[in-house]
Amino acid sequence: MSLEFIEPVDKDKIVNMLLSAYADEWIAAYYYTLTAYSLRGHLSEELGEHFLKEAEEEIGKHSRMLADRLQDFNVDPPREFAKLWELSKCKYPEIPGDPYDVDGWIIAAVKAEECAIQSYRELYAYTHGKDPVTEELAEDILRDEVRHRTALLNLLSSDGVKRLKG
Repeated sequence: MSLEFIEPVDKDKIVNMLLSAYADEWIAAYYYTLTAYSLRGHLSEELGEHFLKEAEEEIGKHSRMLADRLQDFNVDPPREFAKLWELSKCKYPEIPGDPYDVDGWIIAAVKAEECAIQSYRELYAYTHGKDPVTEELAEDILRDEVRHRTALLNLLSSDGVKRLKG
């Protein structure tokens, strides 16, 4: 990959945005995995599989893309796992205490995806026309995050949709 920029950019700002996004992906993957194993009741097995696939994409695809781009800047991901929470812009929303509150768990995931969408929009906007490699990365991941949010919205019951809007 290249560090050729079309226009001058603040490399530190890009690196910080990439580090934050990297942290967000790991945190989302953790909570999606937790959700997969915590849900109980109707369709919990099927929903668990959905959340495990989401977690796999967050770690196996998105975090790898971000780590690769960080390497282009000669920056390593954080060495301490706890640092991820500190760097995260999208702290995961509160999850329900009730494992049978399927809508509540899905709503938390929708909110997390919405935060990720906003973060990737900001990364895209900052790098658009200046840093084509990071711009493309942001666009690719943004597309996935919008798809994730749509899939999650489609899993909500009608009461869940009302709770999300309320």
